[in-house]
Amino acid sequence: MNIVIISVLLPYPLDSGGAQAQFNIIDKLRAKHNITFVFPENSLNKINAMQELQKLWPNVTFKPYRFLAQLTDFFFFFDKIVRAFNLKFRANNDRFKIERILKPYGFSLRSRFRTFLYKIISDAKADVVQIEFYPFLELVDSLPENVLKVFVHHEIRYVRNERMLLTFDLTESEKQMKDDVKNRELLYLNKYDRVVTLTQIDKNELESQGVNVPIYVSPAAVNSKCKQYLGWNGVISFLGAYVHTPNKEGMDWFINDVLPMVDFVQSDKLTLDIIGKGWPIDYEKNTENCNIKLCGFKESLSDAIGGTIMIIPILSGSGMRMKILEAAALGVPFITTSIGVEGLEFRHGESCLVADTAESFAELLSQLTKDEKLRLKLTKEATRIFEKYYSVESLSKVRDKVYM
Repeated sequence: MNIVIISVLLPYPLDSGGAQAQFNIIDKLRAKHNITFVFPENSLNKINAMQELQKLWPNVTFKPYRFLAQLTDFFFFFDKIVRAFNLKFRANNDRFKIERILKPYGFSLRSRFRTFLYKIISDAKADVVQIEFYPFLELVDSLPENVLKVFVHHEIRYVRNERMLLTFDLTESEKQMKDDVKNRELLYLNKYDRVVTLTQIDKNELESQGVNVPIYVSPAAVNSKCKQYLGWNGVISFLGAYVHTPNKEGMDWFINDVLPMVDFVQSDKLTLDIIGKGWPIDYEKNTENCNIKLCGFKESLSDAIGGTIMIIPILSGSGMRMKILEAAALGVPFITTSIGVEGLEFRHGESCLVADTAESFAELLSQLTKDEKLRLKLTKEATRIFEKYYSVESLSKVRDKVYM
């Protein structure tokens, strides 16, 4: 089968949950299908990264939409200038923050790009065209009639928007914009032949809102080899890139509201490793009870998070938290929120700890740092759940059924 995948994100390097979610499925599918992968070149999707990935996937055809071609779109170019101005002079303005949440940015979707896509689909003799991530949702209008149109919804955008906007006092026009964005998302999902969600909760939500095309639940997978818990090394870890807004939001909450209340009994200070790209240097600091270190992107997650306690303080968004799967596979005890574990099989007190207030998060984290038996119990059950539900082998079979 000939499959053209059009994505906002090149799945390499494996420095984000979205990259891993794509990489592990495509790595399996390419053994059975002819894959053509289309992506926009930008600061996140670099040509040298594509060339490295081509070495790993010699049987996949890559088609980058070059950045210079994007700049020929006047509206894209003008939007970049306006956005740069606003980031410099209005970054802390609530109206601009709300606009950033509601409006996708950084993608040229006008006629030149759509013509580029149509030729690739034609040349590939595509049987299936698969669109990945919300910013490309509306490309369905440009797809040929005679192909199976699949949309992979990594995160329901209107759910994320509603959660991120809870702390803002919206104007009437902003409320209307939020509703319009939601209605447009639902409208375009119904134009596809099939929709893929990563969790059953997301499927249920879309069906309750009137999405009536077939929806398949196909969880993402990580490629970490399962390891046993071998003890705690005194480090707490967080995994995620700064560019993903829920990561920044969660870490700000943890550092400012949770961390001061953590009761950590040890002769030395607690250490918090922030693992991931793009975190500003002002996050690296010493607090009264913790040394916070920026570790950047790590090739080996096993070395980076092995032996730590992982925190996953996610307050908004939807979809699936790949960092939870990494922790479960690598024998790392973790504490998260209800939103963080949403749609996954992990349960509070059995395979992880779950807390939604700063006080309870701090209390449970304090308990986890002091109780070796609890850490052992949680990791043993979390690894069992990972092997049963989230291995690459089982999940690639689920995804393959979407194309049948």
